[in-house]
Amino acid sequence: MAPENTMMAAELGLALGADYWETDVHKIADGSLVIFHDDVLSRTTDVRDHDEFAARAPWITSGFSFEELRRLDAGAWFAEQDPFGTIASGEVSPVDVDRMRGQRIPSLRAVLEFTRRHDFPLNIEIKDQTQSPGDLSIVGDVLEMVRSTGVEDLVLVSSFNHDYLAEMRRLAPEIPIAVLVEGAHPANLVQYLHDLGAETYHPDHALVDAGLVRELTAAGIRVAPWTVNDMDRAMALIDAGCFGIITDFVHSLRKRLVHRQK
Repeated sequence: MAPENTMMAAELGLALGADYWETDVHKIADGSLVIFHDDVLSRTTDVRDHDEFAARAPWITSGFSFEELRRLDAGAWFAEQDPFGTIASGEVSPVDVDRMRGQRIPSLRAVLEFTRRHDFPLNIEIKDQTQSPGDLSIVGDVLEMVRSTGVEDLVLVSSFNHDYLAEMRRLAPEIPIAVLVEGAHPANLVQYLHDLGAETYHPDHALVDAGLVRELTAAGIRVAPWTVNDMDRAMALIDAGCFGIITDFVHSLRKRLVHRQK
């Protein structure tokens, strides 16, 4: 319904009744923490149109300063490409299409302040930045920002880099962590998750079946698979006992759940 990792997406997620919202955090060249998904800027910004950045292709996200990133339009691509067909279907209003243009890459601070102001729980995914300006130091920086904005009670920290999760558990045992995986489960999964101190497991939904959900739930671990945009699959995973569903289609899932309740 809105370009990913923008404040517009957060506002719509809140309005549509999401229980959590999810963001991706990078540490960039000047040490700032910003909300952006990709390692490069070209998919979801207009960086190609900025002559001053032409020589910096392929435009590595972590190589830019926050001041530079704020020059980029992080929303027009969605209005132009309509990646989920929600504009063509009429689900997105013309007013919101206009609002997409000019959306900026937010800072982590702005996102956490939004979470605090609206009491809207947040899943912070720390992007894997091995051999970049972030690396392990990003964990302590994220924690410092979480504490300085007073959102310790509203955040869950997740990552595909499990060393980051171990570091977060060491620094702040009170902050819940979630293990992200794709491709295959770690060996001795239940023990692995317990050793990390993970409360939640976020696997690729293709790896999930009812038996796995029952096993992990019995071990005190919640399962929230990603990214489930087929609503029949989403409902099947809910029926299997999943604690949550990570989806780009919160509006569609809400409709299905309301219809079922009726």
